[in-house]
Amino acid sequence: MKTNQNLPPLRINKFQKLLLAAGIDAAFLTYSRSTLYYAGTTQPSVLIILPDNYLLLVFRGLDIVLEETWLDIDKVHSSSGYEDAKEILSTYSILKGSLGMELDILPSLQYFKLKKTFQDFDILDISHLILKQRQIKDANEIESIKNACRILDHGHLRLIEVLKEGMTELELSAEIEDAQRKAGHEGLYFMRPVDFFMGRGPLASGDNLSKIAGKVQSITGVGLSSSIPMGASRKVIKRGEMIVVDIPTHHRGYHADQSRTYVLGPPPQICKTMYTKMKAIADRLFQALKPGIGCDALYKMALSIAQELGMGECFMSLGNDSKKIPFIGHGIGLELNEPPLIGNNNQESLEEGMVIALELEMSASIGEVVKLEDTILITSYGPEVLTMSPRHLHQL
Repeated sequence: MKTNQNLPPLRINKFQKLLLAAGIDAAFLTYSRSTLYYAGTTQPSVLIILPDNYLLLVFRGLDIVLEETWLDIDKVHSSSGYEDAKEILSTYSILKGSLGMELDILPSLQYFKLKKTFQDFDILDISHLILKQRQIKDANEIESIKNACRILDHGHLRLIEVLKEGMTELELSAEIEDAQRKAGHEGLYFMRPVDFFMGRGPLASGDNLSKIAGKVQSITGVGLSSSIPMGASRKVIKRGEMIVVDIPTHHRGYHADQSRTYVLGPPPQICKTMYTKMKAIADRLFQALKPGIGCDALYKMALSIAQELGMGECFMSLGNDSKKIPFIGHGIGLELNEPPLIGNNNQESLEEGMVIALELEMSASIGEVVKLEDTILITSYGPEVLTMSPRHLHQL
């Protein structure tokens, strides 16, 4: 669906300046999240961006593209393949030089095909330029993320209604997912790493909270089989067990990320203590979430507060791994996890217009695990929490 007609070409104009500064003659974008960001479509196509021009070559679905793209019609062309792109570059007297592509996600076979087609060009990685530009969200992007947060809260409300002893993790996850879908969740989320998989999102209870799959450094759940060993399982949920739900949502290309901790009946005292102090850490970090604060400084601040509250060993520790999770959050937008990483050794600073997920966890022993995560907009007047579900420990 077409949105603001002036803003998207402005995105291309900003990217053209980045290309000029990097000395790159042309960019060649095929990743669906990139064509969505710059051209408003995910139909099979390639977006060619030159320092002073741009064209969208559509391989299939041209009629759909013409309905949904915000680009001028004269910038959209039907194409039979990459040779058309080479010919277009030649019409602009670009016969050799540097050609930018998203090499971190470009399949090898496609890369070798492009390398053969553009053999007179040096193919360079430009993923970092795109990801840097995408860190600052415009008003339309923020509105989509807010809607994704609203959709996410429907899953929380459904959990409150249906959670009962004897229910399996899978049954509870299905109830949450169904509520989110009916509220407008588009059913998938996007992660940049190649060959990443996780079903609909983590949901785990009891001992499963301490079984951490190798794909991510966070609570994962154990899934239904070794094919996808993350997410909900058929384990029966028991009274007094901690339950962590971290099922994200996706609306018009943009994501929301939230984790909440639940328990049927009275929780173990250690879990109550951990959650109270974890929330205190989050609340104190909120005061520092302003433009200019360094990502590594935030991470060190979180560890320092945890130590001050007597939770140094529990904070950001999971499973049997003696090493602490090296981050407390990440950017969020067209992909569920994107820069900046709020972690150790990242010297980037937060900027106004960034949207991040602040993701805190604590673990005392097997099954004694709590988590709190919120999607937050960084503004000049302080953080705006976009996730809507109450942030306390939910005792049902």
